[in-house]
Amino acid sequence: MHCGQPSIDPIVSENNVFCCNGCLRVHELLNDVSCPMPPTNGPSKSYAYLDLPGENERFIRRDAEQHAQVVFFLPDMSCASCVQFLELLHKKHDGILRSEVNFPRKEVRIRFDDAKIGLGAVAEILDASGYPPELRTGSEKKRRSDKLVTKIGVAGFAFGNIMLMSFPEYLGAEALEEEFREVFGWMNLAFSIPVVAYSGRSYLVSAWKALRNRTVNIDVPITIGIIALFARSAWEVMSGYGSGYFDSLAGLIFFLLLGKWYQNRTYGALSYERDYKSYFPIAVERVVDGKASYVAISELQAGDEIIIHHKEIIPADCTLLKGDGRIDYSFVTGEAEPVKVQIGSSIQAGGRQTGASIHACVMQPVEQSKLTRLWNSEAFQKDAKRSIEDPVNRVSKYFTYAVMTIALSAFAYWYPKDQSIAWNAFAATLIVACPCALALTIPFTFGSVMRLMGKSGIYLKNASVIEVMARLKTLVFDKTGTLTRADDYSVHWFGSELSSDERGAISHLAAQSAHPLSRALAKGKPSGHVEVIDFEEHTGKGISGVIGGHCIQLGSRSFTSAPANSEGGAQVHVTLDSKYRGFFAFEKPVREGLSDELNALGAHFELHLLSGDNDSDRERFSHYFAHDRMHFNQQPEDKMRYATALHNRGYVAMVGDGLNDAGALKAADFGVAVVDDLYAFSPACDAILHAGALRRFDALLAYARSAMKIVRQSFIISFVYNAIGLSFAVQGLLTPLVAAILMPLSSVTVVVFTVVAAHYRARKLRLSSN
Repeated sequence: MHCGQPSIDPIVSENNVFCCNGCLRVHELLNDVSCPMPPTNGPSKSYAYLDLPGENERFIRRDAEQHAQVVFFLPDMSCASCVQFLELLHKKHDGILRSEVNFPRKEVRIRFDDAKIGLGAVAEILDASGYPPELRTGSEKKRRSDKLVTKIGVAGFAFGNIMLMSFPEYLGAEALEEEFREVFGWMNLAFSIPVVAYSGRSYLVSAWKALRNRTVNIDVPITIGIIALFARSAWEVMSGYGSGYFDSLAGLIFFLLLGKWYQNRTYGALSYERDYKSYFPIAVERVVDGKASYVAISELQAGDEIIIHHKEIIPADCTLLKGDGRIDYSFVTGEAEPVKVQIGSSIQAGGRQTGASIHACVMQPVEQSKLTRLWNSEAFQKDAKRSIEDPVNRVSKYFTYAVMTIALSAFAYWYPKDQSIAWNAFAATLIVACPCALALTIPFTFGSVMRLMGKSGIYLKNASVIEVMARLKTLVFDKTGTLTRADDYSVHWFGSELSSDERGAISHLAAQSAHPLSRALAKGKPSGHVEVIDFEEHTGKGISGVIGGHCIQLGSRSFTSAPANSEGGAQVHVTLDSKYRGFFAFEKPVREGLSDELNALGAHFELHLLSGDNDSDRERFSHYFAHDRMHFNQQPEDKMRYATALHNRGYVAMVGDGLNDAGALKAADFGVAVVDDLYAFSPACDAILHAGALRRFDALLAYARSAMKIVRQSFIISFVYNAIGLSFAVQGLLTPLVAAILMPLSSVTVVVFTVVAAHYRARKLRLSSN
């Protein structure tokens, strides 16, 4: 086979065996064999609706070059060859420009020229290749919920009627039983068939898929219980031996589904889904009546004019109004080369401006999915050293094997003594001892903690970050814009006098950058739009550009070829038309509450300080950082190397402003971008920390350690519950019906415990919203 994996449903073609369509198609491509493709002059009826104007725009997005993009869910994607084939689709039709596969999510993102091929034809190509696509919309969740309710209705209707026809046995009416037992038995069998085949189908399918993949999931013991009850009951009716256990079977499936519905409602009430309106403490500069001010990105509306500075991410789909648009879409498409955008052209959300600031008109409000997709891009994922989720999966697997062994042992013990007890003990053991509660421990503990941390000002990329936070031993801090306030600098000029036009030009150039010192210089700049030509930002060094015919350089001493001086503090040197003019000196107030916070952190962690400024602040910070752990005049590459070296010694966090620290943020186990009001965080970070929450960073890290304790306590609760349930089930004291009621209650108990415990620890640590 092409991929070398074992085949469950092999495909045979020309004496070759393939495990899936991907292997077959890749073999054909590599050997120049014609791969069957549908005619692309028009899709079949099943996909023709995708080319209707109203439907088409629901699924596709436009990039900067006005090409269409669509994401399909492909449930039949199964191996590496599938990925290889799907990413070669552009070879089969010149209208398909690019295809990227997200294998874990079984999704493919296709970029195509809809002037050459329609959306329906793209879907048809995938279908003909053995990958029928599914397009998901916002109504899918509601449809799934409605389908679950229908299954509950079918099971409940059958359960009620089976119980009604089983009354003679319940009441001991032997004469009536003899007369109607056979008829009622066959009617109960008829009622149970749709219960098993329709209402219980999800359990059967889930278990079958697991077994096909040589794994065991939590639905396997439930399915065995369902099949055992149905087979035993059907045999009794057909042989005339008895009336079976159809009431227990229908009740079992009814209460399992009812429990699932109740769990969904409970989980919905305790939802911790991230919402960009409250989770991203960032803003964008909006222009109203000629005046610019920062507003939360959630307030943006279609038609708003916004200003995007160098290195800032575009939060919504826009149209370029002013400026030289050079958009870096590497976070979205993987293409590193900036795209030139003309005035009037559209700009895709998630791109990053790489030149002078631009003005853009918002086409549609910010969408959470676009922001979180950027932040969770695979390009910025880190390989975790250790993970707690793998042990949980292993425990769940062995737990299921153990439960099946116990159930069979109980059946073997009781069968010679009492067959009725044997069947009850067997089914009840399989049902009541379910690792659902164990499996729910981590998502709901971490989910609740993420939500409460968000309210306290730290916004995590994903749940696994919490475990990393709990293991941290070393913290590395950037200085400018992190430990010092980025919005409250005192600025003083030292050098030859500057005219008002020169000062205005310097302010306008500084306004192109999002760096804290540039923002301080840009305050009070003259109103109006000034064209900046050949703007460049040299990370960690400075910025340059041409304004009104004057070539200006702002930045470090080496960048501007400035002479040595004796002044201390942070400085921005100025060269105008190749002539050095002087420098701006900045007095930086330390953030409020920072002194106490650094002392608290120093009691638990090894603290380091990295700064791109000179060492004039060494004495100020020597109270919190050891002399050999403070490093100044650091370039971004120096910070990254330093973080990498510490990473090799253990778990380390890098806390910076997200601008010049991207490499260090990614190199560290836990990268934190501290933000005040700008949408300038780095996707390489693992968390966004509101600057106002820096004073309780120690409490947030302690909260992460508490989350791990809650997980361990939840494990204990789950195991104790299962031990108690099993002790009753193996004795035949629980019917499958009662077990089906108790199983979801255990899951809800664990969920409620984790949420209550998470809230309790948050209050105890005095975590609160900003």
